[in-house]
Amino acid sequence: MATGPMFLTGANAKIVINSKLIAYAADVSYNVDAVTVPVEVMGRYEVLSNETVAFGVNGSFTVVRYAKDMAKNAGIDDANETGNAADNLGVGSHINPAKMLESSTFELNVFQKYKEIEDVNSTGGGTKTSLVGIFRIEECRIVRRVGSLSKRGVLMETYAFVGILGGDMKEDGSGLSISNSI
Repeated sequence: MATGPMFLTGANAKIVINSKLIAYAADVSYNVDAVTVPVEVMGRYEVLSNETVAFGVNGSFTVVRYAKDMAKNAGIDDANETGNAADNLGVGSHINPAKMLESSTFELNVFQKYKEIEDVNSTGGGTKTSLVGIFRIEECRIVRRVGSLSKRGVLMETYAFVGILGGDMKEDGSGLSISNSI
């Protein structure tokens, strides 16, 4: 039996890049665009049709930055002990001119975390936390990194990305419910 919220919220969402959970992810946003162009003909004022010519995905995610050992000292699970700078997130080579040519794309996944109460009669009871795949963006590249720090705030870094294909994940979490055109 599942418990918890019925809707995906920031409190129960997990952002994963290349199978690596991103600790302190504050938000994620994405746009999936089908680019269309109008087909016009001589002698007709209105457009004959709108035809799709491209498909694109872009978006951003924000993390609350922390330094080496800060999360470990605070006893926070899911955090990398070496901090969450761009290199530790696995995207540092995308925005480092010396490493751009050797960088590779990544997958960005959004999961919903929920707790499942096990049946006392069959398993002895207890709770189990599970992740359900919601959205996946494939072959992403970082195109921008923006930081913001206010006097009474925390350092927030926003990473903008572009991707090749994005859509809802299959129910079993194995891949996308959409596919390439070829």
